[in-house]
Amino acid sequence: MQPSPHTISLLLADARLPSGGHAQSSGVEPALLAGMPVADVPAFLRARARTTGMVDAGTAVLARHAALDCITMAPIERAWAARTPSRAIREASKDLGRGLLRLSGRIWPEVRSSLDDLHESPPRPLVLGAIAAHAGIDAESLVRLTVYDDMACAVAALLKLEPGDPAHGVAMVLEACSSIEPQVAAVSSITSAHQIPAASAPQSEAWSEAHALTTRRLFRA
Repeated sequence: MQPSPHTISLLLADARLPSGGHAQSSGVEPALLAGMPVADVPAFLRARARTTGMVDAGTAVLARHAALDCITMAPIERAWAARTPSRAIREASKDLGRGLLRLSGRIWPEVRSSLDDLHESPPRPLVLGAIAAHAGIDAESLVRLTVYDDMACAVAALLKLEPGDPAHGVAMVLEACSSIEPQVAAVSSITSAHQIPAASAPQSEAWSEAHALTTRRLFRA
């Protein structure tokens, strides 16, 4: 029996999913190492959700659309890369995409065929979109899943970097995810590359680039 798309969404949002998320901090470690106060993490997460999160969510929605209609993915990846200027962030996304693709190969082997036109490891949002298409996850759920996964990864890393009350971390995730609700309907309706949000976060991107050069870190990005 085919699992419910809702169950699959829960599976993909689970921090215990063996896709490599445990090695990422969603930009939190770079920000803290650069001197951002821990008290500013909630604001950082809200900003990331509305910038990097929306770019990834829009890309995932378009990748889902492409997989359903058997459209080539290469232009979508180029549009995502143009909106993700930091090489460090792009490489982190490809690490996560590689982990998701390896996992999907065991559960949804057909996902790989949707990404065959991509020569390198596809980034996380393209793989998420392809999985959503094959697993029956609707576009609005995919937007929320894409942002939630990034926020949850950030808070899980924060609790290792700056141990605190896990309940406070849950509240931060919910607050950041709630901040993008007004955009969910519009982003879930994307059908062409030029509609993908292009919000940027230059300071966070600079922190990620500096972080990639240091050896004193717990997380890859």
